[in-house]
Amino acid sequence: MKIRVLCALFAAFVLAASQTAWAGEALDTLKVTVDEVLTILKTPAGTPGREDKLVAAASRVFDPEELARRTVATHWQSFTPDERARFTGAFVKLLERTYLRRMEAYPNARVVYLSESALSENQAEVSTKIIASREVPIVYRFIKKTDWKVYDVVIEGVSLVQNYRNQFNQILASRSPAELISRIESMGQAQ
Repeated sequence: MKIRVLCALFAAFVLAASQTAWAGEALDTLKVTVDEVLTILKTPAGTPGREDKLVAAASRVFDPEELARRTVATHWQSFTPDERARFTGAFVKLLERTYLRRMEAYPNARVVYLSESALSENQAEVSTKIIASREVPIVYRFIKKTDWKVYDVVIEGVSLVQNYRNQFNQILASRSPAELISRIESMGQAQ
């Protein structure tokens, strides 16, 4: 009986130690990117290369394929490899155009990092809030493959992935993946 108790305590210690070993890594990854984005936002709009720098900074922390795959959920299996690549590219372009404009609204924003929570061994959430003209709660959901990467963002309780999934599922219920991709490509260009 003592051996079982000791084994259980040892296992609990190892589990706690392994979670502590990566605790903060997702938050640290986010901080580096957010600091870079906030610095870039302080440069005047229209500065050559500014938009490219914002896109490059954000792309270092996001996992585009994971984000794309989760937005179409079970439909992902019906996409060909070429459609997956086209969808991912078009969706990322749409997000860039949509969210770059929103980031422009917060050039003097301050970000407060509230907490990091382990969801599993390879998933975590980092809770933050942007303080500008008002406070906006944002939760970043991370997955660890080789590095910690964002696969979803929850802004004021609304999941980016779930929001797009609802829209895309409606389209995919009656249209092909190719038609969805064409729509997203045109939306990304029209913005």
